[in-house]
Amino acid sequence: MTSKVKTAWISTVDRSDARYAINVLMFFAIVYTVYFAKSLLVPVFVAGFVALFCSPLVKGLQLVKVPKPIGSVLVIGALLTLVTYVINLLVEPASRWLQTVPYILHRLKSEVNGVAEPLAAIRGGATAETDSASGAMGGAVDASVDSLIALLAETTVIFAIQLGAIVVITYFFLSFGEDLVRNTVSFQKTMSKKKTIVSVFSAIQNDVSRYVLVISLINILLGICTAAVLYALGVRDALLWGALATMLNFAPYIGPMLLTVILTGVGYIEFYNIQEALIVPGAFLILNFLECQFITPTCLGQRFNVNPLFVVLWMFFWGWLWGAVGMLLAIPLLMCCRILAAQLNLLGGWERVLKSRNSARSL
Repeated sequence: MTSKVKTAWISTVDRSDARYAINVLMFFAIVYTVYFAKSLLVPVFVAGFVALFCSPLVKGLQLVKVPKPIGSVLVIGALLTLVTYVINLLVEPASRWLQTVPYILHRLKSEVNGVAEPLAAIRGGATAETDSASGAMGGAVDASVDSLIALLAETTVIFAIQLGAIVVITYFFLSFGEDLVRNTVSFQKTMSKKKTIVSVFSAIQNDVSRYVLVISLINILLGICTAAVLYALGVRDALLWGALATMLNFAPYIGPMLLTVILTGVGYIEFYNIQEALIVPGAFLILNFLECQFITPTCLGQRFNVNPLFVVLWMFFWGWLWGAVGMLLAIPLLMCCRILAAQLNLLGGWERVLKSRNSARSL
């Protein structure tokens, strides 16, 4: 009897270990697939979230008897017109600042040389060491400029191709996405499965649409305030930095940190004084602090509360998979995963582990 119980226990443990190993292998297989299918999946995911954002507008047009296909075309056309107008508005100042990159790097070279000369003099080899540092920095400047130009040229072509794919996929999501969900529900055999699918889709559509809409409005407000403050400080092309603040704030924590570094360089170029230069990033940090500690938690509440450490790790993970686009998509993807986990009870007690204890912004 004892041997039978022992055998059954060993069999159960073996099955548990096998199931765990299969899950681990499945996870790595999914990561591998997502990593190498980036060029295919990125337009699909971007189009899906754009469709979620635009679907309330299409439904509003349906209320005034506009057919869904025509409403989808009108909404996408209006969105493309707005994006094109903003790009045309910002392309000139952005080009002007890109032309100053060699000058910024030259100033950085001068600063490094200023630090290297005394150190080299102390070691007794001032001339040789300074020339070496100057030559190395000069080579770094030339390489940086050449690589930046090549990167911009390559990125422009890829962006144009993916933008066309996103527009087409978004149209079909808006026009036929609900029909696909309805057909998926109809062939389910049990009522419980039908209710689960409808519940998951409705939750994703409502919560993600609300989140994207609220965050977009908050980020636009932050960009306007940033542009106004920088304009008051006398910074050139304040509208450009306000638009950059709006875009980068879609990547919590990492985006504002990157913009802080950029604004530090902008302030240094504008004022030629480190004390005055720090006023520029300092003003943005104050605005960002007010946004992430008061405005966003008030507008979103605790429903979207996630531990900041997990958010940052999640963003780095998707940034590693898909680059900058992955970081921007990380938070909407996290929202979808949370909704799926809550509706299907996939995490159990682990859901509480991922929540943040305070009311500060987590997403």
